[in-house]
Amino acid sequence: MPDALPAPVPPTRRLRAARWGRVLAATGLAVATVAVGTTSSVAKQPYPTKQQVTAAKQAAAQAANTVAGLQAQYNAASARLASIQDAVDTAAEVYNEAQLRLQAATQAAADAQAQAQAAQKQSDAASLTVRRLAALMYQSDGSLTGLEAYLSSTGPQDLADRAIGMAAVSDARTAALDEAAQAANLASAARAQAQRAQAQQAEAAKAAEAAKAAIQAKADQAAQAAQAVAAEQATMVAKMAKLQKISVSMEQARQAGLRQAAAERAAAEARARAEAARRAEEARRQQQGSGSGGSSPSPGGGSGGGSSDPSPHGGVGAVLAYARDQLGKWYQWGGAGPNTFDCSGLTMMAWRQAGVYFPHGSQAQWAMTRRVAIADLIPGDLVFYGASGPTNHHVGIYVGGGMMIEAPHTGAQVRYSSIYRSDLLPYGGRP
Repeated sequence: MPDALPAPVPPTRRLRAARWGRVLAATGLAVATVAVGTTSSVAKQPYPTKQQVTAAKQAAAQAANTVAGLQAQYNAASARLASIQDAVDTAAEVYNEAQLRLQAATQAAADAQAQAQAAQKQSDAASLTVRRLAALMYQSDGSLTGLEAYLSSTGPQDLADRAIGMAAVSDARTAALDEAAQAANLASAARAQAQRAQAQQAEAAKAAEAAKAAIQAKADQAAQAAQAVAAEQATMVAKMAKLQKISVSMEQARQAGLRQAAAERAAAEARARAEAARRAEEARRQQQGSGSGGSSPSPGGGSGGGSSDPSPHGGVGAVLAYARDQLGKWYQWGGAGPNTFDCSGLTMMAWRQAGVYFPHGSQAQWAMTRRVAIADLIPGDLVFYGASGPTNHHVGIYVGGGMMIEAPHTGAQVRYSSIYRSDLLPYGGRP
């Protein structure tokens, strides 16, 4: 039996169904379109969201702040190390000056002892003369009997002649007594001076030992600080490189560039100060010259001088050659060659090649040289660093072109350097 046919749909229902079908079809197409469009937009969006941009900005700002903080720490570590190295240099020159005072006190004690011994010999000789006269008078029982040989050689003499002879003997005895007393006083004073000189020598030796202990302690501190700072800075360099997404070598190069820029700024400031000092000195000389009709000495003693006033000592070439031969040798406080040097040890030994015997101490070398403005330096002149000339803590040998050869500080080697630093004194020294 064939299947039953479906019941016929009324015309009204057919129209209504067709209408809803078209609505649902349109609606379904729109939903599908929206769904497809949304999926495609998310999948193909070529730029970060606003939240991602904000987060990236915050991360970049945080990284920049961290880098800035690390940079400040790096600079502080460098400044701390430089301060410690300056303290070592200062202590080294204090030790050198203490050694010079000890040498002077030792020589003074030796001289005083020699003078005391000579005075004692003179006193002993004078005392012996007095004793001999006393013995002679005792043997003659205070009379002229024992003195006949002195008063007459040909027999009895006139009474007046005897009186004159007696007076002469009395005068001789008085003179001998006076001489003995003076010699004894001189010997006593010489012994007292020798004792004072020996006490001063002992004090100078004690001071030198204290200075030696102090410089050794500072040198040890500097060595430890150098290692600690180097490790600290290496860690900071690695962190900064990571934050900036660059290599460690690039960050190291950046730090070297920053140090160079800082050094150049310090050099420019030092040059400006030196030029200002030169102009002030030139104005002072002109003012004094117009008032007195002549030139005046430069500050600190000497006759001043510029490039037209070369060093009176020959052999400056030997001085510079010696300094160049020491390049690369290590700094050692108290060192004066042949293998290690401190700053004044290098300048002392270099100028010794020209027959100039400086003491081992930058402050003493300042005192022994004539002042010359930085603008008027010539090769071989000395350049000094510190708060003042008499208290300076560092010295180098000028070689021309704004450069010097120096034994810089603990942990460094003899090297060429610019003379322009923040504590450069406005006047150098010329032998």
